[in-house]
Amino acid sequence: MSDSVGDAAAPDNAVHAAGLLALLPNPCALVAAEGHVLAVNGAWSELFGAHNGQGQPLVEAVAALFQWEHEAWLEVIAELEALRTGQVAQVRFAAALVVLPARWFAATLAPTAHGTIIWQLQEITQWRAAEAYATDMMLQMREAIESISEGLALYDEHNCLVFCNKRYHDIYPLVADLMTPGRSILEILYVGIERGQFTLSEGEDVETFVTRRMSHFRGDGDQVHRLDGERWVRAIDRPTRSGGVVGIRTDVTEQRKVDELTRTNLEQEAVLRAQGALLSELSTPLLRIGPTTLLMPLIGALDSQRARRVVEHLLSAIEAQRTALVILDITGVPIVDTQVANLLLQSARAVRLLGARMVLTGIRPDVAETIVTLGVDLSMLTIRGSLQDGVREALKR
Repeated sequence: MSDSVGDAAAPDNAVHAAGLLALLPNPCALVAAEGHVLAVNGAWSELFGAHNGQGQPLVEAVAALFQWEHEAWLEVIAELEALRTGQVAQVRFAAALVVLPARWFAATLAPTAHGTIIWQLQEITQWRAAEAYATDMMLQMREAIESISEGLALYDEHNCLVFCNKRYHDIYPLVADLMTPGRSILEILYVGIERGQFTLSEGEDVETFVTRRMSHFRGDGDQVHRLDGERWVRAIDRPTRSGGVVGIRTDVTEQRKVDELTRTNLEQEAVLRAQGALLSELSTPLLRIGPTTLLMPLIGALDSQRARRVVEHLLSAIEAQRTALVILDITGVPIVDTQVANLLLQSARAVRLLGARMVLTGIRPDVAETIVTLGVDLSMLTIRGSLQDGVREALKR
């Protein structure tokens, strides 16, 4: 008697459950205990139309209503069988509809207290599109990060690595195997020291090194430090809003070589300039032989550059030392040509403009003959044969 009552109650329960389906806004179906689709609600019929799987076995309905790849389909069949036999409490899967345009739904199948199964659908098309877009953007971002010449890494708020590009691995080859998500920067530093990846400063112990590096790592820093051997890397670390750290690493070994070479060249150029200035002073000596008298003995050949220095040096000294008489001795000048003669005339004119007088000494016979041949007029100069005669001239004053 009780069995017949139970059998009679089962259809009533199914009818009651089917009535409840009509109240649900999402597409829903009722699956009978023996495994066929017993009833569907209006949202389900609107979604699938006449071919909505009602009356079909559950497995056939799932196969007919959704698109499947072979491996995914085999997994769903196994899960549905486990649900039918009570091995699992529910089954979830996501798939695209067969009807076009393809829309994605998440399905949940769970048994009721009366032995039937409620099959509910939730559309996730927009979520899938957003997920696909985010995945594509993440892929493009990853490709962009991999394409840059600098090493780049992201660490979380606990100082654990989130990801890094290949260039970051390449910069730290001795600890590249440690560059995996979840690895602590502290572990990388300690192991790196043991393997010789990081070089301690002179007199620095391990703990001091780690403390210094972590201070830089968490301090929004920018510094250059030496790796193994003669390699140098520039490390830039910047905090993120979430409390993490973005690290950028650039191998600056070659740049340091260039900078060192440039510095050496600049130092050498400074030495050469100093030597040149000294030689210039030596090539245009200026001697005070009286309170208001200067002597400039010229030795060696005169070119245009040296001639200009002679005039500048001479005029500067006259103005600075309140000179009244200048003796210009050319005994040591091997060749007197038009350029030297013009120098003598320019010097005389300039000296006169400053209120001083110039005496020219050291004219050898061959020099005198050259001056006459060139037709140079030195009448504006006081000329004495030898340096001694010029000095006597100065002492008379």
